[in-house]
Amino acid sequence: MGQATAAAAIITVIDQVTSAINSVLSKKGTLIDKKIDAVKLMQRATNNTRNYLVISNNDYQPNAELSHLWNDAFAAMLPIDSTLARSLNDKSKFWSNPHVWITEEGAMELIPTLNELEDNC
Repeated sequence: MGQATAAAAIITVIDQVTSAINSVLSKKGTLIDKKIDAVKLMQRATNNTRNYLVISNNDYQPNAELSHLWNDAFAAMLPIDSTLARSLNDKSKFWSNPHVWITEEGAMELIPTLNELEDNC
């Protein structure tokens, strides 16, 4: 009976260790997945913005779709890189009303260029 109890205790410990390892591995995979999603959303916003600027001949008009794309990228990036996320949030605000940002002295310095964002990807 003593050996059976000891074996059961060992099995319980092994189950607990296995569970802990699986928990850590699943969190690690989740973080990687979150990073991939954040970069994917950032790249989508960058690509759509570049496309819009080509089609519009660099005419900076309010664009709700671009603002939403940048906001989605901001939300996905926030738990990963808060500094970069703030830049993406500024990009979202910019596209909601570009003329305010363009006319405000120094405001455009807060907005990263598309090339800078692509480098971050």
